[in-house]
Amino acid sequence: MTTDVRKPKGDIDSFWDKFDWDELSPSEQALFVILGWNQETWDDGDDVPSSDKDWEELSTKQQAALITLGYDEEYWDS
Repeated sequence: MTTDVRKPKGDIDSFWDKFDWDELSPSEQALFVILGWNQETWDDGDDVPSSDKDWEELSTKQQAALITLGYDEEYWDS
């Protein structure tokens, strides 16, 4: 599933923010869905509940999705 997931360079949030939902690969979309986003919330720039949680408050599945997307605990909690 993760073969078509890009690896962010530089600021991770800025990297992902530059893409519209339709520009994300199916695997990237699936990972962001785990975190609570969908096309509408993504394209509108809305936050989702996982955005406000600390790393330890996220499920193991959400943490794994974030790791695949280039995040780690230190970055997420900063």
